[in-house]
Amino acid sequence: MAEAKATIYTVARAVGVSAQTVSRVLNGTGQVSEKTRAAVLAAIEAQGYRPNAVGRSLRASRTPMVGVLVADIGNPFYARLHRAIERRLSGSGYSLMLMNCDDDARIERRQLELLRSYRPTGLVIVPSVGSSLSAADLPAYGHVVSVSRVLDGLPVPAVVTDERESVRAAAEELIAHGHTELALISGPEQASTARAREEGFHQALARHPGRRGIVRHTDGTRAGAQAAAGELLGTRPGPAAMGPAATNPTATGPTAMVGFNALVTEGIVSAIMAAGLRCPEDVSVVGFTDAGWMTLHRPPISVIDQPVEEMGALAGRLLLDLAAGESVAPGPRVVPSTLIRRGSVAAPSTKTAAPDTNEERS
Repeated sequence: MAEAKATIYTVARAVGVSAQTVSRVLNGTGQVSEKTRAAVLAAIEAQGYRPNAVGRSLRASRTPMVGVLVADIGNPFYARLHRAIERRLSGSGYSLMLMNCDDDARIERRQLELLRSYRPTGLVIVPSVGSSLSAADLPAYGHVVSVSRVLDGLPVPAVVTDERESVRAAAEELIAHGHTELALISGPEQASTARAREEGFHQALARHPGRRGIVRHTDGTRAGAQAAAGELLGTRPGPAAMGPAATNPTATGPTAMVGFNALVTEGIVSAIMAAGLRCPEDVSVVGFTDAGWMTLHRPPISVIDQPVEEMGALAGRLLLDLAAGESVAPGPRVVPSTLIRRGSVAAPSTKTAAPDTNEERS
């Protein structure tokens, strides 16, 4: 009975050390005092703990490197994510290799091939749009954990937030303030995050007949968002918006907008300013993922606060568990986001009457 229940964590608790210290004793890596080593070995013997033989064999032929491959290093989300992963792996004996792919599947493939040449222990990845990473690739990277985005058919642990529910709550917040025409300035159409957030947006609208939803896809950058939002507001700044063009836009445009990420939200605010409009008097705004500038804006921007640090820490822990030979089931782990209400949402100014249909245009 004791043997069936014994894990690296029960051994660590018995000795009063971290699971990573137990792992270092088992693998003969890192610096561990003789006293601690003896205590760990005694606890292993007492509990009858037997490490995963396959996992240990895999680690033996690999370097103590973990790749972190992100979609867009210019997005503050990824800087925060990398720091959180780095902190979680601190003291574990693993080094991080940060790589960027600019959300391009071809660049992602080149980066993956580079990482493969180092025979890494693991990979934490935010898959690019159109990623070619498949189950057949996984053994080359030791252990793989995905974050934020998920790939259909890829049997790895994933760390995500409640995209659908949080955007639905944001849209409900805008509807509760009396907005009848809303816009979601989204990210790349093929991204799992974009699909989930759009589902939540449409779900909120479906619950309130007479409200109209407009979705515009962008490349997830400030410029792309400013073009898309500006088009809806009638200003058309900069290059043409990424994604499908607007068809028969209303004269007034939406009175409320939800941003896909911090950069997109910045683009929305820029478009509002370029149109000579005010937030929230003319256009209410809710962002996704908090950023420092949002509290400096007057009024501060309401936002769906994505738990980036928690997501990164959990991804790091899952990877360490895998590397230690623990059994980790594939599939998503959801870390909920929080809607922070600030001053960028208010009742709309007097405009056109609400439409009588629940038309949705993408």
